Amino acid sequence: MRPFALARVLQLAERRSETLSRTVKLAHGVWLRARGRQVQLTALRDAHIARMAGRLRGGVTAEQLQEMNRLQHAHAAEMQATREAIDAAQRDWQARLSEWMQAEQRVKALRLLEQRHLAQAAILQRRVEQRDHDELVELTHRRDAGLRGR
Repeated sequence: MRPFALARVLQLAERRSETLSRTVKLAHGVWLRARGRQVQLTALRDAHIARMAGRLRGGVTAEQLQEMNRLQHAHAAEMQATREAIDAAQRDWQARLSEWMQAEQRVKALRLLEQRHLAQAAILQRRVEQRDHDELVELTHRRDAGLRGR
């Protein structure tokens, strides 16, 4: 019986799927780190607001107030950049996930073809064995009949 003709294609598809799986995990890690950074910045913002509220109750100069506003605007800009990074990381992760899922579907299809090939080979092998067995039985009966005839 001839070997599975698409064995090399299946092997390459499996390797590609494994590689894509690693890139999906990497992209997911980038997305999680970006989300973690957003949580850190939110905590820093909340702490900064609490400090500002305490200082404002005690009174601040116009210069100090301008510095607080400048810091708050810088923090808001960093939060926006973080949000954009999260969105980009999530889009990248989803794109890689989609690509990996397509590769996995291809691997499954090739494995199904391989299973069908192996099943067909098993059927052919059983037929050959049955034919060999039938021929042996026929030869045995002929030989026995020939010996009885003498």
